[in-house]
Amino acid sequence: MDSNNRRDLVISGSGSSSGGSYRDVKINGEGKVYGDIDCLQFKTNGVSEISGQVKAKFIQVNGVSSMNGSVESEDIKVYGDFKLEGNVSYLDFKCRGSARVQGNMNGDRIDLEGDLTVAGDCEAETFNAKGAFRIDGLLNAGVIDISLYGASSAQEIGGEVITVRKKGFKSLLTSLLPMLDAKLDAETIEGDEIYLENTTAKVVRGNRITIGPGCEIDLVEYKESLNPFKGAKIYEYRQI
Repeated sequence: MDSNNRRDLVISGSGSSSGGSYRDVKINGEGKVYGDIDCLQFKTNGVSEISGQVKAKFIQVNGVSSMNGSVESEDIKVYGDFKLEGNVSYLDFKCRGSARVQGNMNGDRIDLEGDLTVAGDCEAETFNAKGAFRIDGLLNAGVIDISLYGASSAQEIGGEVITVRKKGFKSLLTSLLPMLDAKLDAETIEGDEIYLENTTAKVVRGNRITIGPGCEIDLVEYKESLNPFKGAKIYEYRQI
């Protein structure tokens, strides 16, 4: 991006502006932008709404922000509540709050310590999650490392190395309300090296598979090895 001929867009307090090409976009307070934005940095503190597409090298959300078009960025950081109506393209996506994506996510790295909801597919090279997520389509990444702190789900999960572990503690609340307990639910999980805890799935398929505590799997298909923990429920398994 050439920033020499670009100006900054700053909204402080309450205000609105039209879209365009900017150097830095900063919204402090309550701001609305009507139209597409192309900028170097987008930072919002408070409440912001963008009625259009956003293309930026860096995006940081503190507070509540919604974007009604597709989003393309090298680096996205979420520390509040982020709602995206379109597809998201990224290199690095870090969420320490809540993010809701109505389209697909495609990029390099996702680092989640909060809550993520994706209505479509989610693709990355690495997917690291310490929190809860819901992906209505496919979760696909080379390395998937999930530490469960809440109920999580994906329609399908595919990767080379897939690790799912239960973290956190068993509180009185989760014992009284089991639906709040840390658990992963998926239709299909397929990978090369798979280790699962607290996972419910119809089919798990891979080369080397370990089914750990708290798992309930309808069918396991393995090529090289299957290692079930005592107490893990596997209703059917076969070597392929």
